[in-house]
Amino acid sequence: MKIAIISKLWESTDPYSTGGTGMSVGTLVNGLIKRGHQITVFAAANSKTKAELISVKSRPYKNNYSEVKEYQNIYRAFKDAHKFDVIHTNIEHKACFFAPLIKTPTLITLRYGQFFKDEIDLLKDNRKLNFSFNSIALQKKLSFLNSVGVVYNGLNLDNYRFNSKPEDYLLFLGRLSPQKGVHLAVKAALKSKHTLIIAGKTVKADEQYLKKYVLPFVDNKKIIYLGEQGFRQKIELLKNAYALIQPTQFFEACSNSILEAQACGTPVITFNQGSNKELLKNFKTGILANQKNLVKSIEFIKKIKRSVCRRWIESNFSQQRMVSGYEHLYEKLVKKI
Repeated sequence: MKIAIISKLWESTDPYSTGGTGMSVGTLVNGLIKRGHQITVFAAANSKTKAELISVKSRPYKNNYSEVKEYQNIYRAFKDAHKFDVIHTNIEHKACFFAPLIKTPTLITLRYGQFFKDEIDLLKDNRKLNFSFNSIALQKKLSFLNSVGVVYNGLNLDNYRFNSKPEDYLLFLGRLSPQKGVHLAVKAALKSKHTLIIAGKTVKADEQYLKKYVLPFVDNKKIIYLGEQGFRQKIELLKNAYALIQPTQFFEACSNSILEAQACGTPVITFNQGSNKELLKNFKTGILANQKNLVKSIEFIKKIKRSVCRRWIESNFSQQRMVSGYEHLYEKLVKKI
């Protein structure tokens, strides 16, 4: 099939991207090419992909968001819709402005799940378009939409080395924000007397929160902050961690870090938010905790077999499984014509 795939401009689109959408879409693209599909990707120009790459922006956004560039990226794909069998968008609600105007089947994959009222209204106005989701939780949250299926994020497991002998530290991986619950990870680590390594980016909007609840405890001995890490550094941290601790405070559509940790054999402690309960087996590959039992969960996690974590990901969240899932959806849409 000839497939156009539109990705976000907030991050590079490749299997080694530090962004969730960029990594998932990049992994999908390479898997589709391996199966013989002709793929054109519309993404930031620094994306590393085996597909033909068309770009309107040389680097991902940092603090220079441009709505014009965002829609120019989408327009470039849709103006050439006749060249493709399917257009697959990974840009949340924005595809709704374009998909009704063309005859080429469009698959709109929603990956985030946090929408403003105007965005929800736009989705409702276009509810009959073809939507897919990266978790059952997100599908249920947006149950008013025409769902053609759920396909979980998948990992190229060659990039994740299993480690049966971790070091004695907890890892928090993600943006340092109240929504991600980094302050709860700090509290739990101090109470349990475990070293906590924190890796992730900060944004200006969270400065006051960090100054009050996180940074005063960073001594680079028991609470260590490393900043945002590249892909290889991230994998080293994950595979050597005693456990990944993600006390998420908001709806998670499909957390790649939870999958990546288990792929390395590292169990996960997280809260029952969004799809988290779909991504791990409670008390088998991780623990769905809460604020009251977070410290107890850290102690219990030593009973979990790291080999079980790896097998769980191999069976359910591989690149091959994700690629097969989307191939099925593409075929379903093409047959509708």
